[in-house]
Amino acid sequence: MLTRLFSLVVFVLALTACAAPAPAGPQISLENAWARPSAGLATAASPTPDMAGRPAAPEGAAPAMPGMSANGPTSAVYFVIVNQGSAADTLTGASCAVASAAQLHQTRMQGDVAEMAPVPSVEVPAHGKVEFKPGGYHVMLLGLARDLNVGDTLKLTLQFEKSGAITLDVPVRMGQ
Repeated sequence: MLTRLFSLVVFVLALTACAAPAPAGPQISLENAWARPSAGLATAASPTPDMAGRPAAPEGAAPAMPGMSANGPTSAVYFVIVNQGSAADTLTGASCAVASAAQLHQTRMQGDVAEMAPVPSVEVPAHGKVEFKPGGYHVMLLGLARDLNVGDTLKLTLQFEKSGAITLDVPVRMGQ
């Protein structure tokens, strides 16, 4: 009986020694990516939401946000970064072939006014997530080479400090 118990313990220890250790560091994945149609494509019948998630002004009206042209070739990309790893990572940049620039931005409400500003990076905590959504963090696509219409798909590459480059396919759609 004691021999069987000893054999069982040795067997269990051998199995656990053979198991692959959990990878250290960040383990980044991306979920629910989407981009809004190009700014300036809005009409009174189908307004494009602004950075705070509110319907934009109809075509020909004043821009929805200060500093943004109502007909400017811009868009924004939203997604959720999930880090299931044991170390934090930092999103340091983005690129997209259809845009001359892709910048990390954050929208903040100052009273009743949404103010959008570039941010140099976004930290993703260990065992945590960061949501890029209207009215918060987003990747701003500037100088679009073509209109982005509902149903299109674009490729976005995100650059992380530790995890390197991650490229994803992003569908263009209205709202969430």
